[in-house]
Amino acid sequence: MPQRPLPPSSSSPAVTKGLFILWAVPGQGGRPLQPPTLQQIQALVRHMAEDAQELFAFYEEDQRLAINHLCRTNRPPEWLRGPVMGPGGLRGLRGTMARMAQVLQDITRHQRDLNPPGAEILRRLASTHLKVRGLLSNLEGLFPAPSLPPGRWAPPGPTAPTKVFRQKLEGCRILWSYARFMAKLSTQLEARSRREKRRSRRGSRPPARS
Repeated sequence: MPQRPLPPSSSSPAVTKGLFILWAVPGQGGRPLQPPTLQQIQALVRHMAEDAQELFAFYEEDQRLAINHLCRTNRPPEWLRGPVMGPGGLRGLRGTMARMAQVLQDITRHQRDLNPPGAEILRRLASTHLKVRGLLSNLEGLFPAPSLPPGRWAPPGPTAPTKVFRQKLEGCRILWSYARFMAKLSTQLEARSRREKRRSRRGSRPPARS
């Protein structure tokens, strides 16, 4: 069955202007001298939200799981539930992004057993994984802290025929939950940015004359 690529994201030109957002991916030359700004984090999150939705839509169709919306669960895993911006704010996202990076590796490992090298689904998963690692590294640059302990998530077992459908479905549901999580995060960051701009404008007004 031929794979139909989805249309490119409308924000791609703006993002392509400055892929500064991926400056600190581990193993890509270390960290820069300057930590990212909140505006840069917001730009990356907005791009990732669009990318997550596109990946889910492609995966759902490519794996033939669109029937009856099997993937679109209202019960996401605990670590992908909201509210996104809790008391820890962006600092609390580090654990979520570390977990998502590991899960994307597991989904990719499963798909490598089902697809030839260079398949579109593998390319898209690799691209999303790079962005997740980019956000994780940006958060580490913005909020320096001891490294997170290595994950304890066991790799999936052999892809026996009886397990293939279940693994496809589980991966699809994770990608759906991740897309919703990133969309919510993007919306919350944009709302936060608008509030800060309003506060800044109010603070810069000259005092009223008596």
